[in-house]
Amino acid sequence: MFKKNHEFILWLLVALSAIISFIGAMPFAVGIAGKLSIIAISARLLFALIHGSQRLGWRRLGIMFGITCIVSWCYESLSIATGFPFGHYVYTSELGLKLGTVPLMIMPSYFGVCYLAWALAHVLLDKFDLKIEKRLMFAIPIIASFIMVMWDMSIDPASSTVKHEWIWRDGGGYFGVPFSNFMGWFLCVYTIFQFWAFYLMRSNEMQNCAEDSKKSSWYLVIIIYGSIFLGPISAVFTNTGGSVTDASSQVWPLKALYETLGLVSIFTMLFVICLAFFKVQKSAIGSK
Repeated sequence: MFKKNHEFILWLLVALSAIISFIGAMPFAVGIAGKLSIIAISARLLFALIHGSQRLGWRRLGIMFGITCIVSWCYESLSIATGFPFGHYVYTSELGLKLGTVPLMIMPSYFGVCYLAWALAHVLLDKFDLKIEKRLMFAIPIIASFIMVMWDMSIDPASSTVKHEWIWRDGGGYFGVPFSNFMGWFLCVYTIFQFWAFYLMRSNEMQNCAEDSKKSSWYLVIIIYGSIFLGPISAVFTNTGGSVTDASSQVWPLKALYETLGLVSIFTMLFVICLAFFKVQKSAIGSK
């Protein structure tokens, strides 16, 4: 029964992610930003677990989840303590309980979007399964890392400078976010993806998955990544102006902040969404 209904469940999670992204862009949502983020993280995590378990199996997916949690927690904890690699910042109480200095929800957040970026990297390389081949050992992690950083570039100033889910101690040139954050993000997620690649190369050969031959299954990945894009682009039209001051006392106009994030998301995330859609559309895999 679960297998029969799994696609319906995945579409519900896509819809939930889209609704939360849209609501989160509303000015009134600043006061409940942490709660909305936790719901969005949970939706993407469940999507990754359901979608990924069908292609990789629970054992492989569980090991990949463990790799993601360990690597992301280590990098986050290191940066909070030392400033490397992201910069100096601290998490507020908005995202709930913490493991050390890092909210418990941060590690699942990494995994939920990492899985989407991993799948999208395969699509962009015209590889319509989630196996890893020697010739793509480094290509897939690199492309997936760029897709992840596109997401962070589209949300970080709104999440930190405006919603205060985390605070950058010294501010930064990107609406209160330092340049080092994005370089550190690339390093962090590349480490995760490269470990994934090494593990999948060394694990037993995966069986062919019938789901990989369904275009609808790949469209699901594209659309839920697109649901994240709804947040920054909706905020362009719903923000009411005003300004916000970061931790370094720099004042930022909200109109400029949200319009910049909207432009960044259009020419990064939306580009990936469109390219992936056209690649799946023209692919030789089945149409069902």
